[in-house]
Amino acid sequence: MRNKKWKNVKFSGAAGRRLMALLLAAGIAASASGCSADARATDEQPSQKETQTQSDAEQPNPGSQEEEEVDGIKEPELNEESEDSKDTVPPSETGPYDFSQSVPESAEVENSYFDDAVFIGNSRTEGFKLYSGLSNAQYYTAIGLMVDTIFTKPYATVDGEKTTIMEALKTTEFSKVYIMLGMNELGWVYGSVYQEYYGRIIDAIREINPDAVIYIQSILPVSAEKSESDQIYNNERINEFNSLLRELAEEKEVYYVDVAQAVSDENGCLPEDGSFDGVHLTPEYCGKWRDYLKTHTVTVECAD
Repeated sequence: MRNKKWKNVKFSGAAGRRLMALLLAAGIAASASGCSADARATDEQPSQKETQTQSDAEQPNPGSQEEEEVDGIKEPELNEESEDSKDTVPPSETGPYDFSQSVPESAEVENSYFDDAVFIGNSRTEGFKLYSGLSNAQYYTAIGLMVDTIFTKPYATVDGEKTTIMEALKTTEFSKVYIMLGMNELGWVYGSVYQEYYGRIIDAIREINPDAVIYIQSILPVSAEKSESDQIYNNERINEFNSLLRELAEEKEVYYVDVAQAVSDENGCLPEDGSFDGVHLTPEYCGKWRDYLKTHTVTVECAD
């Protein structure tokens, strides 16, 4: 029909012949693409759409089929995929974890998350064991436990025999370790010695289980009254030691959990009603500690 339509049209002169050649070429191209020549001619005509600014062209009208499709591909589908990719970037594409920062808030986990966890600490962690409700976790604790005596003093019992906590850990199945040590070391002259011994604990845990997720918990504050009346066990000293722990977490590439945030008032002190003696936490505040841990976890995907 198209050839018949143009059959009776006459063109004269060189310009006419060129125009005829262009029209014939357009008709051939339309036939080859399976589109009607009329539709092709309409698409190629200048229109208001083609003179839109670039910003207007990038905002297709969902009600217009012409604007939704380019070369048979629907633009809205591509745009939606692009937006999704921005909002749900896989963790592996967000770059390496920044171990200099504390673990950010995350979705709350169930208590079962701690089924394969071990808590290591002093008398404060003993209180956590009693009042947190996480009886499914394992605990290696001792009153007066420090980063050096964890290797030397027989605080643990294995098969009826007394042994050190680090030796006992070798007989334990675990995937996560939560450490809180430092309160009893606040009187040490050199904080660097504390940091060095703490690093040895991390190294020893990795020798036992290289795939374990290791959390360093910040040292919890003491009450304002305790802090102001004690030259050693005060919040200024605690903050200094926590800075050392942050440095260590970055160096060793382990996770620093700033649990102190969960039990501190606006002045960075343990509230008076949060403790029996200005140091050890009440059951309510052990619950705050637990809830913070449940909302500050990391997911580690091990390579096959």
